[in-house]
Amino acid sequence: MSFTLDAYAARSCPLKTVNRFTPNLVAPSLTPPDPPFFRDPDATEAKVFGAVLSSPGRVVDLRHLREAPSADAERACLEAMASGADVVIGGLLPRDEAAHRRGRPSMLVRSRAESGGYHPVQVKFHRVLESCNPESDDLFVASLAAPRRPLPVAGRRFRWTSRPNAALQVAHYWRLLEACGHAAEVPWAGLVGIDQIPLHPDRPGAVEEVITWLNLAEERMPPDPRTVEWPDQADPLSTLARYDQEHRYRVELAEAALASSGQDKLLTPILSSECRGCEWQEHCQAQLDADDLSLRITKAPLDVHEVRTLRRLGISTVAELAHADLDTLLEQYLPRASHRVGSEQRLRRAHHRATLIDAGVELERQTQGPLDLPTHDLEIDVDIETSSDDRVYLWGFWVHDPSRGEPYCRQFATFADLDDAAELDLARRALGWLRQTVAGRDAAVYHYSDYEVVRVNRLAPRLGDVGAWASAWAQEGFVDLFDVVRRNFFGANGLGLKVVTAAVTGFAWRDEDPGGLNSQRWFAEAVGDPDDRVRELARVRVLQYNEDDVRATWHLRRWLREQA
Repeated sequence: MSFTLDAYAARSCPLKTVNRFTPNLVAPSLTPPDPPFFRDPDATEAKVFGAVLSSPGRVVDLRHLREAPSADAERACLEAMASGADVVIGGLLPRDEAAHRRGRPSMLVRSRAESGGYHPVQVKFHRVLESCNPESDDLFVASLAAPRRPLPVAGRRFRWTSRPNAALQVAHYWRLLEACGHAAEVPWAGLVGIDQIPLHPDRPGAVEEVITWLNLAEERMPPDPRTVEWPDQADPLSTLARYDQEHRYRVELAEAALASSGQDKLLTPILSSECRGCEWQEHCQAQLDADDLSLRITKAPLDVHEVRTLRRLGISTVAELAHADLDTLLEQYLPRASHRVGSEQRLRRAHHRATLIDAGVELERQTQGPLDLPTHDLEIDVDIETSSDDRVYLWGFWVHDPSRGEPYCRQFATFADLDDAAELDLARRALGWLRQTVAGRDAAVYHYSDYEVVRVNRLAPRLGDVGAWASAWAQEGFVDLFDVVRRNFFGANGLGLKVVTAAVTGFAWRDEDPGGLNSQRWFAEAVGDPDDRVRELARVRVLQYNEDDVRATWHLRRWLREQA
């Protein structure tokens, strides 16, 4: 059977492979929604490739062939490599029909070794590095301005725990390079994340994006816990070995799906964070019991292997977990779910949530007596909104001042693309109003989580006198209601503002789909949509959403004070 898998197959949910190759099965949505990146992926790639194009040596840019027939794009990539180009951007590697692979890495960088050959490099829209002990082995990176010149860096390492999928992706490209005879002698591959690090000791404070080089033969990856009985006792694998394991499994699933009648159930779905935005989510969810563990426990959910382990032990639903003897279950469960740290605590918390959900309890009080939440003559709730490029474009306040009658909303917003000056001007106006409003009053400002305080402190050094005042006053005058809730309650579905407020106060947001990521999309529409009507509706939607957020903390505070 002739088929190929792309670089995402081995790192993605295996059900995507099953569904794609199952006869007569069509996705409910043929066009997957765009991923909720906080950064513009096109702009990120353009910046990276722009830096590479200015590097020394010969760079062949094949991005113009992305929509060309695959035979033409493959031929151009082979010609570029055969010619000894130092870097090839956007080259489509020849398909490997025998091994069922295809793929187009972001870049191919020629090895410095005499034997030549290429290393694959992929641009990612997230961080790939983390801090580590400076005494640890050096990490090798390369400046985008000199991609073929690796440099040792101390105190940084690749995020092997949280970003293994990125490593699996470049392993796929390495295998394709091997198949077409253009792989370098040593299996190294690169990742470009959004991290910026200093590379030049003579330029303190100067940071830049880099290529992080990974040795794909180094044994750093655990095996798939699906394949071992006791995960914590299994020896680590190289990235290539783990990739081969995952790719082989997807090939077997694709072959089984193609050979099936379309009615065979090769895998039972397990919902996970990967399902968000997946075109198959509706199809998979329809196959699950309404009380399925992966469907019902949405806060600190168990991972795919944890759910799989419980199913093998006869527990598939919230009700079954809620009524299980936890100590007996743990004896059987822990050795099989030893692939991650804290598995016992994770199951105990999932069991706690299951008992609450099964009993219909949303919020459980864990302390006794009145809550430490004194009243003030003037009480103001605050919530800010930020754009996708992380600028504060809206400051919203809900003012409860009995001397002025009913509570009212006060908002400061700029519906335009903000630069530093515009963001700071808006902050000065908002915080200047706040300073004037609370002056000489017994006042407190309430928020949910420390996000607002963090932003105030980040902006304050550039705001002059009002910034110094705001940063100092926030230390005593700002009250985090989330901290109050967290210290006193356990939530079956977490302690998010919308979950908690709706459960205990009955307050409802006017928007049918409120959320921070959605508000970023609405702001983008309010600023950039060519239709005047769309822009105006988006502005109203953002303002109402922000007002509902501050009204929600007002309602929640009143309820909290009623608890004894």
